[in-house]
Amino acid sequence: METTNHLIYLASGAYQNSFARVYLARFGDRVTYRDIRTEVGLVNKDNSLQVDIPRLEHELTDFMAGWDTAVAAEVAILRDLPVACVISDISAIGIQVGERLGVRNIGIANFTWCEQYEFLGLSETLIARFREVYAKLDLLIEYDLMLPAPKLPVPRKQIGFICRRFDPDRIAAIKQQYGPSIFITCGKSADLNNIQIDNYDGTIFTTSGINIIATGNATVVQLPVETFDTHNYLAASDTVIAKAGWGTISEALLSKRNLVLIEREGVLEDTENIEELKRRGVAVSIKETDLARIDMHAIRELVDEKIVTENLDKFENAVEEVVRILKSNNHA
Repeated sequence: METTNHLIYLASGAYQNSFARVYLARFGDRVTYRDIRTEVGLVNKDNSLQVDIPRLEHELTDFMAGWDTAVAAEVAILRDLPVACVISDISAIGIQVGERLGVRNIGIANFTWCEQYEFLGLSETLIARFREVYAKLDLLIEYDLMLPAPKLPVPRKQIGFICRRFDPDRIAAIKQQYGPSIFITCGKSADLNNIQIDNYDGTIFTTSGINIIATGNATVVQLPVETFDTHNYLAASDTVIAKAGWGTISEALLSKRNLVLIEREGVLEDTENIEELKRRGVAVSIKETDLARIDMHAIRELVDEKIVTENLDKFENAVEEVVRILKSNNHA
């Protein structure tokens, strides 16, 4: 949006688009928003980060039964517009729309759902349908930490990490206002009852879905859902404790924070991300059960022992490289 005069048709979930409508407001009518369900993703058990496999299979079956209808509705809207390409992360709906429109189909992701669902032992029939759709991609842009997808025979381009640009002035202002801080997030899928933080006297920033109980003199600041620069709060914090999702990892590494990741048994992406980042010496991990009581003294000792600060200097924001790739492919 910043480097071209392109119009964008943004098809996403209602929750995500409600954020985008405000975040992208400065681009005015260059963005058209369409609220649809683009994927199921993973379905968690109540008050847990663990995947509820029976519910997931049920929701996937229902979702896939509506693919044809959803795709036809999108094509009816887009077929008379000058669509240059469809970019998808990594929705089977978007890819099928691109195929029906006969335009260039670009995926951008750090995994496909095939590997995730295969790891969980879901029905091979479901997985085969996703694999069939992904094979229609003209290009897959792979972020750093991409899960191996050897069964996907499409052209690929590997890049590094990307995230929103940090605002040094905003980060300095947050530090001045709140002093030393830590940042705790479990993503938008989290709904945990309580997380207790011991042996910490600074500010604890948290995101939606998390209830923090702090002992001592700590101050808890819950960032509202409409906080549009959470990445600046993260970058202002000394330590980030987070679910091992790619977006938060990327923000933490590019802002060179101490990263503590929460292990989730049964989630391939999280497990692979954690093991690789620990191998690189840029993150440590705790178990989900440890969230009941987090001792920050113990966390600091773990970070000091395992994280090699110099290794964080290797990471640079690859967002400009992504823009270059997309521009060159739009002109192909």
